[in-house]
Amino acid sequence: MKTIVTVFLSLGLLYAGECRAALGLNDLSILLPLPERADDSAQLSPVSIGAQGALLSLKTFQGIIQLVPEHPNFKIWRDQLKVVAVRMDPCFVEGEGPLPCRRQIRLVWQPVIEDTDGVTTRDAAIHSFYEFDEATFAVLWKDWQRLSSGKTTDALQVHPRLKSEGLQGPYWKYLRALLLKHCGEKNLIRMTAMNVMADEMLWIFSGFDIVDGAPKVMNIPRVRGQTHAVTQTSFQFQSFTGGMTPRPEVARGSDQAFAELTSDSYRFKKSYSETQVKEMLSTVFEYENPEKHNPGTLDCASCHLANMVHQWGEANYKHFDWKNEFKAVAFKSSWNLANTSRNIVRPNQLRAFGYFGREPAISQRVINETAATANSLIR
Repeated sequence: MKTIVTVFLSLGLLYAGECRAALGLNDLSILLPLPERADDSAQLSPVSIGAQGALLSLKTFQGIIQLVPEHPNFKIWRDQLKVVAVRMDPCFVEGEGPLPCRRQIRLVWQPVIEDTDGVTTRDAAIHSFYEFDEATFAVLWKDWQRLSSGKTTDALQVHPRLKSEGLQGPYWKYLRALLLKHCGEKNLIRMTAMNVMADEMLWIFSGFDIVDGAPKVMNIPRVRGQTHAVTQTSFQFQSFTGGMTPRPEVARGSDQAFAELTSDSYRFKKSYSETQVKEMLSTVFEYENPEKHNPGTLDCASCHLANMVHQWGEANYKHFDWKNEFKAVAFKSSWNLANTSRNIVRPNQLRAFGYFGREPAISQRVINETAATANSLIR
């Protein structure tokens, strides 16, 4: 532990010119580049240990659902699971407000493997949530402000400086030490999981609060039971079938229309008028807006599907006035809200922040949340 702290303090000298560097979106939601080798020792793994203990113990991890169908959780935990992204969240809330802010860091984990073409990822993920009291978060944020990606106007993307320096450079060495100083089993309060089954046609979302060191299944908003499955049976973007099982329990017709679209987009387009489509898309913009919804008011599947439905709308209704039509419900910010990963236009891409294979995958919801974080932290 003494060694870790010493490394952290010495690396801090690299950024000591200014206590407050110029921070941008990429310094609050940090998407790491994939390493050159899957076993790169610079990556953070579940057994990486710092002042708060291991980041994710086997005992805790074994309490969740099977993450990848062909491998036991122990093998995934031991050999493949790596941190691919980091998110700063100074005001996590669940449910209808006003509610007090909970100060957190979230680590995004995916199985990182090698195939014939190099390093890639599996379509599965774990998010681990580490929570801080006010005093500890103040110290953490002071240290965090020494980080800088370079340009504050950049859109969210693979971290530009990490992409240039790699995982052996000063930015990652500093951030890695910072995370190990502040995150671990001692302040791990939740894990959420997304796993894929049935030949990548069934995604299961689940969540687990950590109670007395053990995972306890949590209820997902708007659905009965503890898991929410999504199926897709066509990979042609112009038309797809599938759905959400169970469907969210909602009252509004536009929420129901969203569920109908995810079930059968061809039938939806035939059955719904353009006015109804716009009402449904307004609901999608609300799903993507952190000022309208939070993890306590929106189920996991609807949140992850919103990005795909938004893209489907843009592809099928190009004549809509997308800049002005949805102003009343769309998230607004002076930060750059462009989506740099829109090249992935596939209904089976439900990743919110991480990698789809070896391609970066960023949802509009994550971009908007990051901009909201920037509004609250960066003056």
